[in-house]
Amino acid sequence: MYLIYASEEAALKRADEEGKDRNFGHWTTGGTTRWVTKPVPTADGMWALDVSEYDLDELEQPTTVESVVFPEPEDDTQ
Repeated sequence: MYLIYASEEAALKRADEEGKDRNFGHWTTGGTTRWVTKPVPTADGMWALDVSEYDLDELEQPTTVESVVFPEPEDDTQ
């Protein structure tokens, strides 16, 4: 389940909120864990955040999508 964002910054903001809510080390002790998931670019230039394990509010829940098309990996062997 994903939330889709127009920018990486917007998606990171939501990921940061979840990390803060869970008291991850990055936000409490200077540890390394910051997010549950990190946003990734989609094939259409948007940003997908996997929120399968997030605590979504009543406004976010109906805006989720079940699948996303990601860009094909580049072939670096040539």
